[in-house]
Amino acid sequence: MAAALYNYLWGFLNMSWLTGPIFDKELRVSSRRRRNYVLRFIYLAVLTIFVVLVWLEEITYSGSSLYRVSRMSTAGQNITSFIVWFQFCATQIIAITILSTSISDEIYKKTLGLLMTTPINSFQIVMGKLFSKLLQLILLIAISLPLLAVVRIFGGVPWGYVISSLCITICAIIFVGSLSLFFSIFNRRAYVVMIMTTMIISVIFGLIPILVTMMWHTFDLRTVIPEKFLYAVICGPNPYCIMFINTMMTFQPRGLTGISAYYWQINCGIMLLGSA
Repeated sequence: MAAALYNYLWGFLNMSWLTGPIFDKELRVSSRRRRNYVLRFIYLAVLTIFVVLVWLEEITYSGSSLYRVSRMSTAGQNITSFIVWFQFCATQIIAITILSTSISDEIYKKTLGLLMTTPINSFQIVMGKLFSKLLQLILLIAISLPLLAVVRIFGGVPWGYVISSLCITICAIIFVGSLSLFFSIFNRRAYVVMIMTTMIISVIFGLIPILVTMMWHTFDLRTVIPEKFLYAVICGPNPYCIMFINTMMTFQPRGLTGISAYYWQINCGIMLLGSA
């Protein structure tokens, strides 16, 4: 009885019921692929180059030492915001790319039928594929965390901004990754999946908010729909807008008075619901 209870609890805690053996298989395969290590090297190299450029732009070597010290806080804020935005955009692009052939490879290699004859269900196949790729992206994000911790020494960057930005980034990755995985069911070519995913994201988070705002201004609906309510509806589900608001509220709070500090939690919930 005790052994059965232990096995049940262990199976629940290690999430095997959610991902099945697909997750373990994908991790073993990923650890043997050279391109994953090359991707991490390129990601870190590009991030380092841009951080150095931002640092050189912010810290001028002319002037007194007191002036240079006073610029440290501003440099820390700008470098931190750049790192956050870089990983926010870069990881989404990588998520769309690496998940664009997740299901189509199994279909066209004729291995999906074999998987369906095993006790593994379709839900475990999808979640195993998704979480195995997301783990690779989380490793990329983890690479930049030591750099964020070091930059915080300069001051002016609260941990709340770093944590909230990571949550927004991870939820956005899950959403775009799920969308790319969904389209990979119907298309064999990776570039078609990437184009379709990018177009859907552009329409949902770009075109529709712009059209709604234009209609609101054109028909002068201020008396019917308050401005604060309109922007709450538009920005709430939009991770790009929420990331911008989160950055502005941290470094320039006076310019965004009256905006709720809990928008990013709401956005994370909406993104996870949309992914599901």
